Amino acid sequence: MNADDTNVDQVDPNAPGPATGEPETGGWLRIVLAELALVALILVGVGVLVRGASGADPNDSFAAPKPATVSLANLPSAMADTYQYAADHAEHFTAIPCFCGCQQSLGHRSLEDCFVTPGGDWDAHASGCGVCTAEAIAAKEQLDSNTPINEVHRAIVARFGPPPTA
Repeated sequence: MNADDTNVDQVDPNAPGPATGEPETGGWLRIVLAELALVALILVGVGVLVRGASGADPNDSFAAPKPATVSLANLPSAMADTYQYAADHAEHFTAIPCFCGCQQSLGHRSLEDCFVTPGGDWDAHASGCGVCTAEAIAAKEQLDSNTPINEVHRAIVARFGPPPTA
């Protein structure tokens, strides 16, 4: 090999740059810019989480579906009377849990929710649910006998609730 031939793989130890441990010109600037870009991305992500990933929902497309409703005129009179009783005794029916599974499937919080929607309409659920109807009839019988609500609650839980765990 003569002096005019240069080997591409050879590095001049006296030249500045990565081979001597010194950063290339502009290397620190690239690192700072990359770090700033990362911080900006993190801030944008946090902003999206705080605001909500989808933003406003003007059409309520992500809202829970509206409960099915029923007209009392379309129900047998005994069922319509049970609905009316539940509405007239809402303060008692809200203290009674329902054990048909509607808490998980429909988001009901009490027996009252099985009969009356949060908007004040008649919820169709109870009209087709034997558990809700049986609980309401049992509660009505006890309340009409002036049984205190805490005892009505205990009786409904004992009769319709899950069996005690051992």
